Amino acid sequence: MVWDWNGTLFDDFDLTARIAGRTLATMGVPNVTGDDIRQHFRRPFSEFYANLFGRPVSAEEFAFIRERYEAEYERELDDVSLQPDAGVALDLLGRQASQSLLSMAHDEQLQALVDRHGIRHRFVLIEGSPSSDSDGNKAVRMDRHLDAIGADRAGTVVIGDTVDDHEAAVANHARSVLVTTGSTSRTLLEATGAPVVDTLRQAAAIALGPS
Repeated sequence: MVWDWNGTLFDDFDLTARIAGRTLATMGVPNVTGDDIRQHFRRPFSEFYANLFGRPVSAEEFAFIRERYEAEYERELDDVSLQPDAGVALDLLGRQASQSLLSMAHDEQLQALVDRHGIRHRFVLIEGSPSSDSDGNKAVRMDRHLDAIGADRAGTVVIGDTVDDHEAAVANHARSVLVTTGSTSRTLLEATGAPVVDTLRQAAAIALGPS
């Protein structure tokens, strides 16, 4: 089982939505809601913000957005916890499968958060992104991750909250289960054809079921 972090195990969507809304309001795009973000979320992030702006975003604007987002996210991070049923889901899967964690979050930040929440022992491998690659291709990183843990790809399930979590699984011949707790709307998640659920406990139950 390969877990995603942000919006999946880590319950940070409300924080990310607040920061994005505040930042965009200073740039002439007011009243961006969580629903707006879930409907438009995608990588690369420049395309995501272009959809919210209704026009292409300049390199200078994008750099400002990222710098402000990262500073505010780090400042408010201590108030964010794991999803309420994260422990239950990790327990359910841990009895029958190995688990790893692959995130597009900065690796240094991810490693510190995993330790802060006391779950490092749950995973055979924990990988975040180099600071230069948080907007990179998750399918490529998934390929390297699965090689590193010697995974049977056909028997691997990726649990995430975005379309690119599903696409990374498919590109690597794995299954996916998607949760609505993060940055993507149910409509967009269901369009992938993957199972879509509202809780991590439900995701764990489906992941353990037959393919």
